[in-house]
Amino acid sequence: MFSMKRKSHVSVIFDDYVLRALVSKGQKLDQPLIYEMPLPSNVVQEGVIVDEMAMFKLIKTNVANWGGRRQNVRFLVPDTSVLLKTFEHPVDVSGKKLKEFVQMELGQSIHLPFQEPLIDVYDPIEEDGKAVLFAAPPEEVGKWVGLVLDNHLHPQVADIRALCNLRFLEHIQFVDRNRTFLVTDWSINELSICIYSKGNVEFLRFQAIDTDLAKWQQDMLESGEVQFNYTADLNDFRASATDQILEIDRMMSFFKFSLHKGEKAVDEIIVMGDHPLLSTIEILLIDNLSTPIRIVDDVIVEKHFPNCKAKHATLLGLALKEVNE
Repeated sequence: MFSMKRKSHVSVIFDDYVLRALVSKGQKLDQPLIYEMPLPSNVVQEGVIVDEMAMFKLIKTNVANWGGRRQNVRFLVPDTSVLLKTFEHPVDVSGKKLKEFVQMELGQSIHLPFQEPLIDVYDPIEEDGKAVLFAAPPEEVGKWVGLVLDNHLHPQVADIRALCNLRFLEHIQFVDRNRTFLVTDWSINELSICIYSKGNVEFLRFQAIDTDLAKWQQDMLESGEVQFNYTADLNDFRASATDQILEIDRMMSFFKFSLHKGEKAVDEIIVMGDHPLLSTIEILLIDNLSTPIRIVDDVIVEKHFPNCKAKHATLLGLALKEVNE
């Protein structure tokens, strides 16, 4: 959503229970350094920072690990804040001019439900006269930017989870632009869904997952990883996950019959995320849905990015973003 010149950077993502940072010297990501920090309860809720002082102290503690002061920082806009809107534009408007076009048309041909939005434009097929606008209100992004600046770091990129995931999936050639994919990104208490069809982002949805984070035990491993283990009855987890899966089924039906009159459907569901029971979720999806399922697991990620795991996929997608210099 905005950028500034520099090559080295740190990509930071967080949810309600952990913060992860990837330090990179450039775009190749051949030897990324990844740091994980458990978050105390009530610092972040549904991806939104509620205790700014606690987050400030956490960032301050890790500035040296992230490359020191003046390092560039990339981060995500909270999923709850992101709005997707398709729009038409003159076919001779593309590239950088497309974002300028949107800014000029705000309040004219393009209307959003909040003032002074942060915007990004996704234009998979140039010169076709169609593109996708992502917009977010400035308040939550401004909160993070303030924390970064207060720690003498530079905000470089504000990105969107769905685009990071698609960037990662395209990089490892896990998707192609001739089919329709429903990409599910599972965290312990949140589910982000994106339908990616023939090169276009057509649908976004964020859902809270009903679970008690107190039932997920945190362990800091010698490797520096944060590990989470479910301490309650697994049947309770399966019941909650099944509710989400039934909602996914309804979304696919809505996409097929309401949006596309039965002429287009989801070809495949992709399972990814940092959920500790991701393989169990994969099995539940296979048992409850007829749509083919594929999972982005540790083996797949490490094949392309040594020493990285499935839980780092979104983080890698953020680090892979090319920034105009």
